[in-house]
Amino acid sequence: MINIFKMFGALAAGNFVARILLALGVSFVTYQGLDSILTTATSNIHGLFSGLPGVAASLMGLGDLDFAINLILSAYAARLAMFAARQMRFIK
Repeated sequence: MINIFKMFGALAAGNFVARILLALGVSFVTYQGLDSILTTATSNIHGLFSGLPGVAASLMGLGDLDFAINLILSAYAARLAMFAARQMRFIK
């Protein structure tokens, strides 16, 4: 009878550890990919504004346009993270 409990405990623990490792692996790959995409997008968008005249660039600086770009990209990142969490059934 004790062997049955040991086998069940080992099976449950193995399943739990496998799920945790799978979730960590998926989240790591998702984070790295999303970080790479957002870094590339941010640098491309900032590169588009590098050819502007000085007056236009200073007005964009006064208007905190770089902050607005980062805010929009962060919102997209949060939306993608929530979508991934829903697909993995962490959030209902």
